[in-house]
Amino acid sequence: MSQGGWDRLRRTRLAFSAVVAAAAGVFVWAMPGAVRFMAHAPGGFWAMALAALVVDIPLFGVAGREDFRIRSTLSVCFTFAIFVLWGAATAIVVQAVAGAVSVAGQRYQPSAGLFFVSRLVLGAAAAEVVVNASGLRPMTAQGAGLTGADLLSFTLLALVWLAVSYAILAVARSTVTPRGLWQAVTDMRFDLISTTSSILVVAPFLTTIGGWWSLLVAVPLILWNQLTREQLRHEQQLSREPVSGLLNRQGLAAGMRSITATDLITPQGPRPFGIILVDVESVLDINRTLGRDLYEKVIGVAARRLIDAYGDDLAARLSGEGIVMLVPDLTEENALAETQTALSLLEPLVEADNIPFALDPAAGVALSPQHGRDLGTLLMRAELAAGDARRTGRRAALYLPRAAELAERRITLLRELHSVFQDPARHREITVLYQPQVDLDTGRLAAVEALVRWTHPQWGPIPTDELIEAIEPSEIMHMLTWHVLETVAAQVRRWHDQGDQFRVSVNVSVQDLHKPDFIDQLGELVRRHGIAPRRFIIEITERMFISDPERVREVAGRLAGQGVGLSLDDFGTGHASLQQLRELPLTEVKVDKAYVGNMVDNPADEAIVTSVHLLTRALGVDVVAEGVEDQRTADALAKLPGVIGQGWHFGRPMTVDDFQGWRQHGQRRRVSRVR
Repeated sequence: MSQGGWDRLRRTRLAFSAVVAAAAGVFVWAMPGAVRFMAHAPGGFWAMALAALVVDIPLFGVAGREDFRIRSTLSVCFTFAIFVLWGAATAIVVQAVAGAVSVAGQRYQPSAGLFFVSRLVLGAAAAEVVVNASGLRPMTAQGAGLTGADLLSFTLLALVWLAVSYAILAVARSTVTPRGLWQAVTDMRFDLISTTSSILVVAPFLTTIGGWWSLLVAVPLILWNQLTREQLRHEQQLSREPVSGLLNRQGLAAGMRSITATDLITPQGPRPFGIILVDVESVLDINRTLGRDLYEKVIGVAARRLIDAYGDDLAARLSGEGIVMLVPDLTEENALAETQTALSLLEPLVEADNIPFALDPAAGVALSPQHGRDLGTLLMRAELAAGDARRTGRRAALYLPRAAELAERRITLLRELHSVFQDPARHREITVLYQPQVDLDTGRLAAVEALVRWTHPQWGPIPTDELIEAIEPSEIMHMLTWHVLETVAAQVRRWHDQGDQFRVSVNVSVQDLHKPDFIDQLGELVRRHGIAPRRFIIEITERMFISDPERVREVAGRLAGQGVGLSLDDFGTGHASLQQLRELPLTEVKVDKAYVGNMVDNPADEAIVTSVHLLTRALGVDVVAEGVEDQRTADALAKLPGVIGQGWHFGRPMTVDDFQGWRQHGQRRRVSRVR
């Protein structure tokens, strides 16, 4: 916690202590007088005291019971009438007892309940101070009727009571939350209006009714509370998904308000809680392949497990594959353990229509107040943590600030690169480098791979992996792809005019392949620059193929129809089957450097490279070995006929000028085949 946070927490604790201590002192002062009065109290007093205890019962057990609209108690109209008729001491004791009953019934946190009762007691004490200072006197007989002067005094004392009680509450809320005093007043407007109305309308009427008849006044108030309860139930129905029964975003926000509503001046500071987001993205496959109906049934079974464990007001579903739990009083010490518990509920197979399904859940957790206090921020950070868990192969992860920093860094890169493409003067920041690919049979240049680099004027070179990871989900990925394709096409034309006929490969993303007009635009680009389609090779990764084989097969077929080559990059890392490989009209397969780099010293890697070579040769496809970094590896690969080598041993990624110099100086890294 920052120094400012610690300072605010200390002020909060001091203020809480002051409010509670003052209320305790008032209660101690009032107790003797109240006891003496109750020894011979009339029936009308006992009727009002009983009504004060029972009037809030319809609110007990209401889900979302800490909603700010029902945090008050309508007992104040009875205790204020007692104040007017029989004095402050008796009213203070009755108010303390009635408040405690309401707090217990609505299950307030102990600290919040203590504060709630204290502010009501201090409101009554403030009215007594005004009585003593002004000479105003309460009525002395129930049922005597009210004069104009009585009504004026009555209204003045009621306003003092309300002003002090709600001023304490408003200042408390504005102190512990960043919303400000005015917003705090706005939040409790429902409570303030209902309480003010009950004091100014019901309490005067109570003073004119004699004996036990005042109990009848509690009946409409109880009915009003019941209507409030039914209204809340209706709102809660609108806050749930009809199929799963889980809360929707509106319901989750209401649940969070219920927790943060206890952010009053308490010794502990704001009440902690956590957002656990469970990612069950595997269910999307059910939706795609088996239909929406079965998908919803699987979600419904999973939801029932969570509802049974956490209750129906703490589990929510905000997206097709995400389930959220709102967990009060969650701290760093128990966050991961609680998250593991939630995951364990979803790990057993889920059965729907007599078919078992595995959800393969992973979860992230974000905590309040340290990770945020509003729903949007906490959800975002829990999702970042869940993504971190999924990427690292863990079951659960706690949000770390570096995840937000990384997300912010990616957003900054997105915005800045978008600015580059919008400003032609900045296009020079994007360069295309070319890395040679050498035929190991002849030692001659066979092809080059185009590699994009971005050098920011202030930040310097941006790592390519970081850049692609940041922009791939956005439209800026397409902008970069076409910028590279245009640059490469123009360069291929210049090489063609110089008499060079080698091929150039360009990487594209899976998002590019999903563009309906990508192939048509590529064909138009080739025609516009007047180059042979076979000079272009489009590179896709094996993981891209595995993630969406149908789309890749369609695109591959259309590329082959136009004469454009297709390269499968990073082969061996995505576990494509031989059947899938056979179905693609490939020009070349690139063996991943993870196998090539260690093949001299690792027989298993050598066996993999040799097997891929035999397979591709049988399919009539070229094989490119990536990551050739030394002569030993080049010599080992040269034993295999028809292999093309790529790596720093032959040449690093170079600018066009450096590439021309590399060629003119005899391609120093020539290799002759070892027989």
